[in-house]
Amino acid sequence: MEVICSGCGRSFIRSPRHPDQSYCSRAECQKKRKARWQKQKMTTDEHYRLNQRTSQDKWIRKNPGYWKRYRQSKPEQVQRNRLMQMIRNRRRKSPQLIAKMDASEMRKLRPYGQFYLVPMIAKMDALKVNIYGISAFYP
Repeated sequence: MEVICSGCGRSFIRSPRHPDQSYCSRAECQKKRKARWQKQKMTTDEHYRLNQRTSQDKWIRKNPGYWKRYRQSKPEQVQRNRLMQMIRNRRRKSPQLIAKMDASEMRKLRPYGQFYLVPMIAKMDALKVNIYGISAFYP
């Protein structure tokens, strides 16, 4: 039976041994299938999550300083990761900042209006923001 692959969108013939197969046999699609499975497993299986965390901690103890050396050897990747973290922070339902920021009291500010910030990265939604005047700090 021919079906559409959930990974690449191409049609393929299901294996008779796997009637629920929804990904084709291409390596990229199998990676997507495994990533989806792992994400689902991490959210539903407490023992799996604990085992993954324990394995990660063990690896970190065996490889001290790995991430510091990695960041020093790949500055372009560091910049990309920082940009992607900013995007992930914006997408969170309940925003939590990685670093602490000083918060200004909103009642002291006078709004100038609402504007849209449009990111320069493809496939990103515009962000609606309120702009406040700095002169409002000094009445």
